[in-house]
Amino acid sequence: MANEVSVSAVLVEMEDGSFKATCPDLGIGAEGDNSDEAFANLKDAVARHIREKGAANVQLNPVKCLKFKVEL
Repeated sequence: MANEVSVSAVLVEMEDGSFKATCPDLGIGAEGDNSDEAFANLKDAVARHIREKGAANVQLNPVKCLKFKVEL
């Protein structure tokens, strides 16, 4: 069985219809023409980052996801 690490991902659709995916745990981002491509690119970037640093040396940022409303 391969080693795994769980991280958070955020996908945002941009005005031009492309997508930006970010991993706030590691401060890494990626883009794609659609959500699937952006997510796949992010997964590749995260895996590459962890391999290059070594899993024991990877520091995950604490992430707390909040959704809120503002009065207009």
